[in-house]
Amino acid sequence: MPLEVGGSTPKEALAYWKSRAPVTHAEYKALSDQARQRAFTVAGLARRDQVEAVHTALSKAIEKGETLAQFKKRLGPLLDQEGWTGRKAWRIENIYRTNMQSAYMAGRYAQMKATATRRPYWRYVAVKDARTRPSHRALDGKVYPHDHDFWSTWYPPNGFGCRCTVQTLSASQVKSRGLQVESRVPTMVEPVGPNGVKLPARPLRPDPGFHGNVGREWLSGLSPRELEGELKDLASVAICREGRGVFAEGDDCKPPLISLAKRHILPVRAADIMAKGLAPEKYVKAFLGEFGIADINGAAVHKLPGGLPVVIDKGLFIQKATGKWKADKSGRGPYVKLLARTIKSPYEIWMVPAKADGRVYTTLRLMRLFSWQGKLGGFAVFNLVGGRLWQGATTFTPKLGKAETALLEYLERQRRGTLIYREP
Repeated sequence: MPLEVGGSTPKEALAYWKSRAPVTHAEYKALSDQARQRAFTVAGLARRDQVEAVHTALSKAIEKGETLAQFKKRLGPLLDQEGWTGRKAWRIENIYRTNMQSAYMAGRYAQMKATATRRPYWRYVAVKDARTRPSHRALDGKVYPHDHDFWSTWYPPNGFGCRCTVQTLSASQVKSRGLQVESRVPTMVEPVGPNGVKLPARPLRPDPGFHGNVGREWLSGLSPRELEGELKDLASVAICREGRGVFAEGDDCKPPLISLAKRHILPVRAADIMAKGLAPEKYVKAFLGEFGIADINGAAVHKLPGGLPVVIDKGLFIQKATGKWKADKSGRGPYVKLLARTIKSPYEIWMVPAKADGRVYTTLRLMRLFSWQGKLGGFAVFNLVGGRLWQGATTFTPKLGKAETALLEYLERQRRGTLIYREP
């Protein structure tokens, strides 16, 4: 990790840092565990303005890739005031290294999850010098699947000043390098010191306060929340680009869905439709599984066509005010896999100005049609409202019959605004 040299910083790392609000140590201790993931404090600083000064300096350091010396220069008066010089200079270095590493690794996690389909294996990498903790040295080189529970505990940083990182690997790289993919996490290790001498066996655990995954815990609060009220479109026509600077409107922009080629209608099997009346957690796990998320508390960054990232986690189906599940709202539970597949692989994406809760939002509307035994069976629509809210509709009936006309008419009304993507 580039902690001592300038350079570009992943935008996800800066987004992580800007999401953390400076609070005093007393305020921090009063927060819930979830709220602490959005907070920043410095032990020993009692005043908020002092904490804010450190937070601002770290923000600049992350944004500009500043060195420790540049970071110290920004905080010169505060360091003198608090006596964090001379023998106590380690304090400010500790703050710099730990928070820079946390921001970098949170941003790195988002990037790694976005490429987990192509590079599904992660390798723990320790620096391996005289400053490396024996437990971190013992983990160096270990490879686990990206969704293994190991990363829930051991995703770096795993202590103050930890310099460990994670490398992503494809299946072919694992094979060509002769690497072993681990399945279990040891509870005890016999670490080897920097001089090659074996040290006594000890429990394998991170330092106190670092038992978690800074990347996943940050993402867990960033998924869109379901819109409770009505979403009203403000666009009445369809517009699409036909060439450089040339636009078409209306029916010229949207070929009728009734004549849609079969390759654009995803087939549904019996196993894709879940039973009615299941526990909400089962529906949520099935939805997350479509994105390769095995743990119901896991999260991943999915990129829509065009590159817009969307955080996928269980929060999509939790009512913010009450904390209760909404996975089976309006009976959609059995069809959550179809909703997930619409997000993963939409046929069209429309950008629609829409109004909700008295505000106007830019809404991305993802649409997908599904077939059953060769005939049209249903559809799913996913509206991403302002990037922070969502609303969806899913209908699936194996034998539509006369209802097919009404279904297609409804979908045609959803095709408005500006077309920004259509499946080739």
